[in-house]
This record gives sequence, C-alpha cells and structure tokens, in this order.
Amino acid sequence: MSTTQQSTDAVPPETTRADSPPAPGVDVDAVLELLSDEYARRVIDALSDRPASAPALVESLSASRATVYRRLNDLEAAGLVEVAVAVDPDGHHRKRYHLVVDELQVGFGVDGIKVDLGP
Repeated sequence: MSTTQQSTDAVPPETTRADSPPAPGVDVDAVLELLSDEYARRVIDALSDRPASAPALVESLSASRATVYRRLNDLEAAGLVEVAVAVDPDGHHRKRYHLVVDELQVGFGVDGIKVDLGP
C-alpha cells in the first residue's frame, strides 16, 4: 500500500485515542486543542511561573482582554487552570489563576494517542 492510500478498515481518529485516565476534571481533547493555540500556550507559560490575575496576564502578554479571558475560560474548562479569589491589601477581591498540571506527556503508539497529565 502506498503512503497516500488508507486502509478501508481504518478506525476513525477519535476512536483510536488510547487516553490514560486523565486527572479529575481534565478534558484530554480540549487540552490537545488548546496546545495548538498560541495564546493558550502563552497563558500557560505565564502561569507556570506563578499564579496571576487576568489583568496582569493581559499586561504581561500584550494581548487583548477578550483573548486572555477566553483562553483562561477554555483552560479552566479543560481542567488545566483553576481560579481562586485573593484579597488584595486594599481590600479588593481578585481572581487569581493557577496551573493545576505540572507536566503533560503525549505519546504516539499502535493504540493511538496517549496523554499523561502530571500533578
């Protein structure tokens, strides 16, 4: 069979994924999709140093407010980011986002794609 032909009994990609048990609340498909997004990766990179508020991320990433909030929402929905409320010295309550996954490994094998998420 040539490299351009596919077997007629090939299994669709969505059924060939052999995911390891994900961390609670982590959506593996969403994680893989987010990793393909430049802004999501930039938010992850910024949060890998320390938790941050959305306004701080907007400033440090030089991205629009809407873009940062959208990616934070997506990352939270995928289970990679959690939010906690912090009280500033001036008494204001601010949401601070932090990563809940320290490591992500993607492997490719005969059983499909395997994703391992570390704490």
